[in-house]
Amino acid sequence: MNTLKNKIIISTRPLSKNDIVKQYLSEKGAVVLDFPMIEIYPSVISDKISNTLQNINSFQWIVFTSKNGVDCFFKLLKSLNISAEKYSSIKIAVIGKKTSDEVLKNNSKPFLISSGNTSEDLFVELFGKVKIYEKVLLVLGELADDILEKGLCEIVDITRINVYNTILPKTISKDIIEIIKSDRYNIIIFTSPSGFINFKATMNKNEIFSDFRVASIGKTTEKELLKNNCKPLFVSSKSDGKNFAKELENFFINTKI
Repeated sequence: MNTLKNKIIISTRPLSKNDIVKQYLSEKGAVVLDFPMIEIYPSVISDKISNTLQNINSFQWIVFTSKNGVDCFFKLLKSLNISAEKYSSIKIAVIGKKTSDEVLKNNSKPFLISSGNTSEDLFVELFGKVKIYEKVLLVLGELADDILEKGLCEIVDITRINVYNTILPKTISKDIIEIIKSDRYNIIIFTSPSGFINFKATMNKNEIFSDFRVASIGKTTEKELLKNNCKPLFVSSKSDGKNFAKELENFFINTKI
């Protein structure tokens, strides 16, 4: 059923061969235009990262907040020839199913999967499980907030490593910029704070200052939008891609936009 027929949706998500959001919306008849505002690059292996990972068996916990963090972390382990035996007994804590699935894909199993979708949620659940003497490794992106780091440092020994960088793609579609400028779209979707930050910079550079019609995945991205005086028309209740796409479909069905 083409519930989204003729809807023009601009996606700022990173390009991916398996983009669940784009696939679902396209199957419902929407025209999904790729306008990626971020690219993910693994961090250069610094002395800190190398030394930390070489001694990974000294940690009792590894904490991931994103799928990208998991992917880049295991690639780093592989590049440093660190065997699974060195980290097989370490407890792993993650935010959400998507991050959990990425851990499973790398032949490891999460000990704790946060029922919420934010760093604050994970902190609350992790706080009651870690012990004072334990060492915790936070595996994050360069732009990730420091909520977990600040909260946990008071009770455990915390080490943070940034395993990936989020940057603006070198090539930006001029055609889609013109579509946005001429208001020929229904909604722009954002699934990360950094995606919106780069989008805003791109719009400012092209002198486009209109009120944008946007949708946000989860509260973390919504906070960044609101901080920049951009109120989303729709915010998903969950932060995984499939539910976001389904909820966005229902939003269009029940809203004239």
